[in-house]
Amino acid sequence: MRIGTKSYPEKTMTQYFYFKTIEEKKEIRVVALDGQVDISGGKIKTDVKVSAPKDIRKLYPVGTIFVGDVINYSEGKKCYGTKNFRRLSYKMKDEVNYFKTVFKTEFIDPFKETTLLEEIVADKKLSCPTSKGSGFYVNNDTWNLLIRNILKGNKEGQFVNTLLVGNTGTGKTQIVNFLARATERKLFVVDLSSISDAVSALLGTHRLALSPDGKNTISVFSEAPFVKMIQTENAIILLDEISRANFTAQHILYELLDNRRKLTIEITGGETREIPVAKGVTFIATANVGSEYVSAQALDRALLSRFMIVEFGNIPSAEEESVLVNRTHIEAKDANMIVKVANNIRNLYNKQEISTTISIRETLMTASLVADGFTLSRAMEIVYLPIYESPDGTVTSGERGIIYKTISSY
Repeated sequence: MRIGTKSYPEKTMTQYFYFKTIEEKKEIRVVALDGQVDISGGKIKTDVKVSAPKDIRKLYPVGTIFVGDVINYSEGKKCYGTKNFRRLSYKMKDEVNYFKTVFKTEFIDPFKETTLLEEIVADKKLSCPTSKGSGFYVNNDTWNLLIRNILKGNKEGQFVNTLLVGNTGTGKTQIVNFLARATERKLFVVDLSSISDAVSALLGTHRLALSPDGKNTISVFSEAPFVKMIQTENAIILLDEISRANFTAQHILYELLDNRRKLTIEITGGETREIPVAKGVTFIATANVGSEYVSAQALDRALLSRFMIVEFGNIPSAEEESVLVNRTHIEAKDANMIVKVANNIRNLYNKQEISTTISIRETLMTASLVADGFTLSRAMEIVYLPIYESPDGTVTSGERGIIYKTISSY
């Protein structure tokens, strides 16, 4: 159906047409947004100008989105015409909903003060990773919360430290890598569980050196790499395994994580130097909690109060199966069986019949063995059984016997 030059075809109840203003040769012009079709199914061109009221298009900044009820190509003027040309507003529910349908994105009204969450949802670069797309799953609400906590650091005087808690293998550390990539920030990882001397690891060390004139021996302070990390603008610093940090390390972190946002270093002879945290730096910590983590320290309440705590648990079964399939390329039926057995073991742990549980880390190990040709039962035995104790070293006694029986029942 050809669109006429003078008469406007009747618009369907659900179709609108969208435009934006551009600057061309110091004039404000109007063009159609890409990806639209007219009511006859023809593609609407983005290089054809749109005839629109000058006073309206000049009233708003370049890039403002407008909507019209019809679109009409004029052969004589070589341009599109439209009817009921008006600025798109968040209050125009039908037009906004149709905008979302056509362009598969949220509409952000520049004249409405948007919330940080709205900005996150509208930014495709900040989209939540999926089990099918990236082989990693996180709840969408949790993802948006973590992105929000990172972006808060860009606002003057605002910051949020985040503590990710949960069983080992639930993706706490891995998600920080995804967050850093999505926000395009440099990521530094500090393994607190491996630090024995917190002062030298987090602050620095004193060493003897010759004076500039070479005549005397003097004490020189060498800053730890961690000091450079906190001075890197917009960095994400992952304090991994903070629950395994010794008390000295936790004490050093106090003033770093509160409103002071600094490290105080004793240089020599009682002289101190204050190192402020750079703008936009975000601290994210991870902690394994529970009685089974015997080497973990009890986190001081004063330290906990400096964090927003976000809990990580087991992911939905269907998502876990999808992760296994997409990461190891095993068949869906095998992934389903691996997750079924893992969930059975998890239920035993929840009932306190066994002392520890199975995470997605173990199910991924199992899936990788299956991908390499091991049978399902053998792969599960290899990965799961060594985790559990057996008083006599056999597969039929103690917790190991319970797990062996669980695997065998499938």
